Amino acid sequence: MTTSDDSEKAAPPVSGAPSPWPGGDLAPPPEIMSLPRELVEPDRYGLWRSQKPRIALTIAGLDPSGGAGVIADLRTFDALGIYGTAVAATLTAQSTQGMTGRLDVATDFITNQIHELFMDRRPYAIKTGALGNRDTIEEITYALKKDDYTGPLVIDPVITSSNGEPLFDDSAVDALIKRLIPRAMLITPNTREVERLVGFEVFDAKDMEAAAVRLVSMGAHAALITGGKLTDGAKVSAADVYCDAREIVVFQSPWIEGDTPHGTGCMISAAVTAGLAWGKSVRTSVEDARRFVRFAIENPVLPGSGAAVANPFAAIRLRGMGRQKGGRGASRLHKRQSR
Repeated sequence: MTTSDDSEKAAPPVSGAPSPWPGGDLAPPPEIMSLPRELVEPDRYGLWRSQKPRIALTIAGLDPSGGAGVIADLRTFDALGIYGTAVAATLTAQSTQGMTGRLDVATDFITNQIHELFMDRRPYAIKTGALGNRDTIEEITYALKKDDYTGPLVIDPVITSSNGEPLFDDSAVDALIKRLIPRAMLITPNTREVERLVGFEVFDAKDMEAAAVRLVSMGAHAALITGGKLTDGAKVSAADVYCDAREIVVFQSPWIEGDTPHGTGCMISAAVTAGLAWGKSVRTSVEDARRFVRFAIENPVLPGSGAAVANPFAAIRLRGMGRQKGGRGASRLHKRQSR
């Protein structure tokens, strides 16, 4: 087992990535320079002018507030230089104050959405989120097989909404285990979700490791369990556990007090999917995604009167503030670095 402590050892700068800061009394924070090159490249939007941009597909639920689901996935893809496409599998009545209802999309129409996209162009990577019910999972499995998709598949098993409303029927969990997990390049449950998948409670890092091993034994190429909290004396850390057939890694970061912004689970799975679409390894995609999402958590947005939302464009905005020497943005950046 390997432990990776983000607070003690910063990741090295991305090789070949130019600094987005022109110099002066402000330097880019280490977390900016450790993000994927696509994000810090000054001409990143030149990727959109390419005739053949890299494409990723999300098959998930619609959160009308944009904080989670396909909208959050597409925003994350965009921030990481990936052209996003989406298939809505379930619709929710939801705002930043919570979810009040759900309507699952007819399975044949889900198949139609997937097939039309595949007939046009195949994605480099696919992720799934809230899928609603067993029939939807069965249909997605069939559609991917019918269209002969053999690329990376990331599964975010969104079983409940942030306020506890169900997004997976009980039978859907069984179908996920039997149909999609054996097909997954990576599965990314949080500690609550993984308990439903493995059948035992998760209290600490050892439980997270055992659960990750169980998911890999179910057929997933790799597993990333998020949302752990470790206490060592006065030190409190956030912990994520990564496992594949070769290694188990416990990633640790300083604990952030307060409520976690909405959409972080969707964002980390989407960020990993973007990394895979760029051709990176699973482990590298996970490491990049964790840094990306942590920065999005530390710099959330408030699109409504309820929960804050993780901001995938935080690094880009901070880059812009860094150019405003002596201005309001520069002051805010300095304060952030000095904390």
